[in-house]
Amino acid sequence: MELVHWLPFIPTFILAYLISQHANDLNPLLGGSDLRVFLLLLIPLIQTFGGLMGITMHEYKGWQVAFFQNPLDSDVALKDCNNEWLREVAYKLLFLLQGAGLLAFSLAVFGFNAITIPFAVLSGLIAFIGPQNPKATFPFNGQPVFPLAVSILVVFIVNAVVNLIAYFVLLGDPLASAGLPRALAALAPLLLMLGGMIEGVIAESSFNQWWHFTAVVVFLNLGMIAQIALFPVLWRSILI
Repeated sequence: MELVHWLPFIPTFILAYLISQHANDLNPLLGGSDLRVFLLLLIPLIQTFGGLMGITMHEYKGWQVAFFQNPLDSDVALKDCNNEWLREVAYKLLFLLQGAGLLAFSLAVFGFNAITIPFAVLSGLIAFIGPQNPKATFPFNGQPVFPLAVSILVVFIVNAVVNLIAYFVLLGDPLASAGLPRALAALAPLLLMLGGMIEGVIAESSFNQWWHFTAVVVFLNLGMIAQIALFPVLWRSILI
């Protein structure tokens, strides 16, 4: 199962390479800004490397399937359970990096203006210095899941919505020009979102490694592959 969690790095590097190869084609689509093209290239790297937080957590616990308990709250033998405190730290860093990726995509698409700059600054301030309690934890399958500060979760959700809109703004017209439905613009972000939800809620509460497999291989990898398949409409639209 450890190998499965590393698989998203393959399509990530492929996508980043494709974007770098077509930087000149993307430049006019992104306001003639090299910085915005650079942000677009960084996004898959930021989000996939953010997944290292989860891999670190799994590596620490030896990829064992066991219940979570917080050693700061009770006297527990960590050899018999997973470290809940480590999971909280991993979730915080994971969502900060994932949120940074979402924000970077939005800035790449919408550019830097009187709306996006304050939005980016406010998102960063709330995420980094916002209260760490209360947590958004809720029970699922009889286990507590989502040990993430509500402040970070709210910032993440808002940025996810803006990110989804940005996908339509970026890919909508090129998809239509290629004779493809505009709805395909939502394919990649929705697959990535579903993969994250399955991993964080179902897999982390059921302790079934097949749910990890489903989340990472089926949804997260397909989300990256969808971008590899759809992004070429951007540079092809220049030729139409």
